Amino acid sequence: MDNKDLLNPRIMGDEPKMYALFDYLRENAPVTYVEDPDYIPFWSLSKYEDIKNIGSKNDEFLSAPRATLIRKNLEDFFEKKLGTRNGGETLINMDRPKHLKIRRVSREWFLPRNIAKLNAQMEDLAKYYVDKMQDMGEECDFVKDVALEYPLRVISTILGLPREDEHLILKITQEMFGNSDPDLRRGKSMKDTLSIISDLYAYFSEVITSRKNKPTDDLSSVIANAVIDGEPMNLLDQLNYFIIIATAGHDTTSSALSGGLKALIEHPEQMEKWRHNSDLDSNATKEIMRWVSPVRHMVRTATQDFTLRDKQIRAGENIVLWFPAANRDESVIKNANSFDLNRDPKNNLAFGYGSHMCLGQHLATAEVEIFFRELLPRLKNIEMQREPDWIHANFVGGLKSMPISYRF
Repeated sequence: MDNKDLLNPRIMGDEPKMYALFDYLRENAPVTYVEDPDYIPFWSLSKYEDIKNIGSKNDEFLSAPRATLIRKNLEDFFEKKLGTRNGGETLINMDRPKHLKIRRVSREWFLPRNIAKLNAQMEDLAKYYVDKMQDMGEECDFVKDVALEYPLRVISTILGLPREDEHLILKITQEMFGNSDPDLRRGKSMKDTLSIISDLYAYFSEVITSRKNKPTDDLSSVIANAVIDGEPMNLLDQLNYFIIIATAGHDTTSSALSGGLKALIEHPEQMEKWRHNSDLDSNATKEIMRWVSPVRHMVRTATQDFTLRDKQIRAGENIVLWFPAANRDESVIKNANSFDLNRDPKNNLAFGYGSHMCLGQHLATAEVEIFFRELLPRLKNIEMQREPDWIHANFVGGLKSMPISYRF
């Protein structure tokens, strides 16, 4: 196996191939230097402890210089057009102190006690989509008909966005995270990629103007009227905030739902165990998150020279943290390649680690838990009609299509 396969969206978008690559790297090259003419060279980490350690030291390993793997020519294009090599300064590519200040804008909304206030709405939405499955007869494409729509409806409700706009947001999100997938990308050119960001800026500029003029009781109004260091939050920061909340806020959860159902179908004994025991809800949901690990990687930049497993890493070099690899590391997680809903969930890096740990983790786990609590007791039988299709991606991965048959 070649460590350059880490840059191949077809391999990284195919779960069996991706995990086979990670198993090989953990065993043979847990810290490996990857060089490719199209990318800035980087160090790849595939061991749980290394990834957790780097992720916890946010002042030593920075996010702002580079947060994800992007081709050099596209980074250059972004820098020329947007003033940043990341394609926009969002929460994932900020460092302290700005990161903490911006994160505080919506932190209260995503605390467990406040997510709990949304449970009734999420339960209603989960019932709506399970009812939809039942109304469709005995088959559907779970990804396209349910998993993509349900989390989007949840985040749109929190933001107070019109339902008629959900199709647009979904389309743009798929184009953004599926930019390497011929079925999802907007086009092949760098201008096509930039136009995705431009469309999101245009849409959320209107939302911001609307909420400034007439605030309502939603998260959009909080962002639009936020004050930082005694001054109104600047427009560009607001726009980038909306992008990360509105896109990553549903796309990763969609992947967890579809990947979670796939795992349950492939492990019917685990499905039966959960169906009859609601006490498993929390553990089962966290095991799904570990098993699926929708966010494949994040990049950090070293601020000083250091040694890791006999490898000399220099200040300024990039380090890629592969979260799915960490979550299958059997030196830390016993029987990590087994799907076990009774597993102790404490060793789980699906949401990252440190100050950049996912802001919406409690919302995501609540959505998944509530959906399966609605679905499983009603199911009599379920199976996949064929092997599912995977999105070609190495940043946010997951299923593109999963036709299923079922009986209620």
